[in-house]
Amino acid sequence: MKKSASLGSGLIATKGAAVPSRETTKKAAANQGKDKRIAITVKLLEGPYLKMKAYGAANRTSNQDILEKALNEFLIKNGA
Repeated sequence: MKKSASLGSGLIATKGAAVPSRETTKKAAANQGKDKRIAITVKLLEGPYLKMKAYGAANRTSNQDILEKALNEFLIKNGA
């Protein structure tokens, strides 16, 4: 059985004295003024999914970029 790490006094903050980690505040500062990404789930048929993966691999692009570009083109074309 693995031994659990002990909780030392350095890991426990006094009530009211806790502060956010520096990493979190750096990320927040980097994202100011940018659109926030919203996570969604999309279910695709296997055929189009495999074609998208092959295209992405051949063109060194992500599924995110492919779908985002297609959605933006669709919205422009349809006046949304």
